[in-house]
Amino acid sequence: MRHGTVYTDTIVHLAPERFAADVPYQVIIVSLDEGERITARVAGDRVAIGDRVVETDAQNGIPFFRKS
Repeated sequence: MRHGTVYTDTIVHLAPERFAADVPYQVIIVSLDEGERITARVAGDRVAIGDRVVETDAQNGIPFFRKS
């Protein structure tokens, strides 16, 4: 399970067909504690820049994080 801090975020309102049923949804860039940055989706409540997050799972190769 990876932990990190939200570096930046955006809300997607117009998504590719594969994710159209999910809109609107939040996408974040997470600065992982290990030093890397990754792009992920948010599971549950929205997060803000600077929030601590933890990885919950991955769906179809897409990592999901939630507030920790």
